[in-house]
Amino acid sequence: MYIEFRTSKLEKCYLDRRTREKTWKGTVPNTYVSAVNLLKAVNHPSDLSAFPQFGYGPLTRDRRGQHSLRLGRRERLIFTVRKGSDALIARIEEVSTTHYDH
Repeated sequence: MYIEFRTSKLEKCYLDRRTREKTWKGTVPNTYVSAVNLLKAVNHPSDLSAFPQFGYGPLTRDRRGQHSLRLGRRERLIFTVRKGSDALIARIEEVSTTHYDH
């Protein structure tokens, strides 16, 4: 999938180690990069089920249409998917520390 970032800060966290280490603690900074790279490598969100360490799942209720990947014990990368001209596009929406059931 192609990747878009909702904010320039999310993109900067992906591209710059210092920024992500100032933004998040523990294993989250490195796992964030791994999760974005994984999204780049797959063709469809359903492919993410092959990587159980990321706890992929579609979200429900007011988060319907969004998906999550586990970054840490409570942190989730929230993303949406839309159809592009030649591939799906995953848009990184946020990193949330609130637990959402999926």
